[in-house]
Amino acid sequence: MKTSRSELFTPNMERGTEQLRKKHRVDVEFIDHRGLMRRARVSDQTALDTLFLRRSISAPQHSAGESFLDVMVRSGGTPRSSDPSAVSFGTLRDAERAMSSKIMIASGAYRALAGAGAEAERATIIVVSTDVVPSAKLLPLIKRGLNALVSYFGTSGMRDPREESHGHR
Repeated sequence: MKTSRSELFTPNMERGTEQLRKKHRVDVEFIDHRGLMRRARVSDQTALDTLFLRRSISAPQHSAGESFLDVMVRSGGTPRSSDPSAVSFGTLRDAERAMSSKIMIASGAYRALAGAGAEAERATIIVVSTDVVPSAKLLPLIKRGLNALVSYFGTSGMRDPREESHGHR
């Protein structure tokens, strides 16, 4: 069945692409008080996203976790891509310089996270780097680790956009 142009551009039909729906669970939610306008929201993203969508962590904690993941990736702590052509080869001296500067990218964030305690540090790193949703038992440790990262990355001003939309319903 072919989709008409009017269906493609109708705000009520916003469901995400077919490829997105094949890879993720897409929920349609209302974005206006009368329920006429809808949008698609991917509800099974990263572990941090899942915790945020469940309201298990706050917006500042979510943002700090994402910032930490970015720092980990830039420092070489997690793979950026499975594409072997993305790997660059140089001299050993270049590699030594690059490695030391990469390690320095994450050193401040790791020190801040260590201030939350060894268990919180370990649990937070596992959740952020391996994308595993923690059990309810580990959630207090994750929150403690993320709170240390909130202070480090300065994300305390982040607001949950869902809180603002509830006032308009």
